[in-house]
Amino acid sequence: MDLKTLEYLEERAKKARKIVDRIDELTYKAEKIYDTNQVCFTTKKTSVTLNGYELVTDIQKHVLEAINREISRLEKELAEL
Repeated sequence: MDLKTLEYLEERAKKARKIVDRIDELTYKAEKIYDTNQVCFTTKKTSVTLNGYELVTDIQKHVLEAINREISRLEKELAEL
């Protein structure tokens, strides 16, 4: 194997590790979001906390769907490597 091939493989391995780390991070966050009972939106100047079962459940559903879509996209990107 020549140096160019090794560099190419190393680059792919680094990309794969970053993708796997991001998938793990999103999976961890999804588990935490599933167990939450309130949602807080924060900016530099203000913070708003929302609670109420139906509202929080609806927000959870949408956030978890978005996370799952991103995980699927990352898994596809990983498979293409």
